[in-house]
Amino acid sequence: MTSGRLFLMCRRGCRILSLLILAVTLRLAAQAAPKAAEGFALLDAGKPEAAREVFESNLRNNPSNAEAQQGEVKASETLALQERSAGHMVEALRALMRAREFAPRNAHLLSDLGILEEEMKLYPDAEKALALSQQIDPSNLDNYYAMARVKMDEGQLDVAEQNMHVYLQSRPDDAGAHYGLGRIYELGMQFDKAKLEFRRSLELSPVQTESWYELGDMALKQNDYDDALTDFHRVLARDGRHGGALAGSGQALFREKRYDEALEYLRRAIAAAPDYQPGHYYLGLTLSRLGQKEESDRELLAAQKLADEENRNAGRRYQLSQAPPAQ
Repeated sequence: MTSGRLFLMCRRGCRILSLLILAVTLRLAAQAAPKAAEGFALLDAGKPEAAREVFESNLRNNPSNAEAQQGEVKASETLALQERSAGHMVEALRALMRAREFAPRNAHLLSDLGILEEEMKLYPDAEKALALSQQIDPSNLDNYYAMARVKMDEGQLDVAEQNMHVYLQSRPDDAGAHYGLGRIYELGMQFDKAKLEFRRSLELSPVQTESWYELGDMALKQNDYDDALTDFHRVLARDGRHGGALAGSGQALFREKRYDEALEYLRRAIAAAPDYQPGHYYLGLTLSRLGQKEESDRELLAAQKLADEENRNAGRRYQLSQAPPAQ
């Protein structure tokens, strides 16, 4: 046998041996990795972070493992809910975005992500997540509800109305959805339609004070001060510190030139909601009518500062352009 042929045989043998060693190594690594069942056990034990590590370990070895993907989504949604409940919105968003790296086409995860992004006013991102979730699972009605809110916030009222109607066709007794449709009509200055929806929401859920508030606010906009005060008082009977209803009552009384009564409501309004600009503004106007110029100037200045701050924040949005790397 020539030395060249011997060299080739040794080289081929070494290559086969290396492949065998690699296969054994991968098999041993897979056997050593914790199973998805262990992750679900940790979830049941109230340890979502440890469970997520198990699921991600599985998915690094086998990215298409459907069981591990479901576990990753469930663990991450649990962690996101905990962060959101604590007021940590960015951390909640990071948890869901991390899960999306491992389960990019999980409809439930995309729906939750879109709903959270809408809440954080990340409207373009929310729209993308919800649209993809709708495409994957058209039967999920929550996507239509959330998309209606996104489109309403973006001022696309026709599309918002369409999505809310789709939702209500299947869930006609959802008081919150009738309230949402009422808000869409109210923003579109369709007050008669808005009133019907708010009243329907109250028929379904009489304790929903926000519908009474919106009815009062529309009456105020239409210069119907008696009805406005009646509706605001219905709100205040359930929530005596409702800043909008207190300020609205004060505004209605101011317009009726009942300045002493307006003063009482407006002082209560800024005590309950110190950052509510209309409360400071109408308190300043009322104090001026009552000859209290120094305090009036302070309130009008406070109203101007709040208005300036609102204008500065109008276009400000959280920007998280990409998910943090999975750990």
